[in-house]
Amino acid sequence: MIWVFHRYGKYLSCEVRTSFENEGFEILIAKDGETNCEWYPDQEQIERRWDDLTRELRQEGWGELYDGPD
Repeated sequence: MIWVFHRYGKYLSCEVRTSFENEGFEILIAKDGETNCEWYPDQEQIERRWDDLTRELRQEGWGELYDGPD
């Protein structure tokens, strides 16, 4: 799943996916031409990190590009 966030004309994307190289999951964060990959061994840990990450982004002023229908 890919989410795109925006702030002051800049964009940041986050991809949550199954790891290609080993068991577990990854979050890829792409911002300013750089990509950071975080690895988590199970679904519980990646869900916890995703909740923390989206909360941090919102506190920093990032908004989702498309929230979807209500």
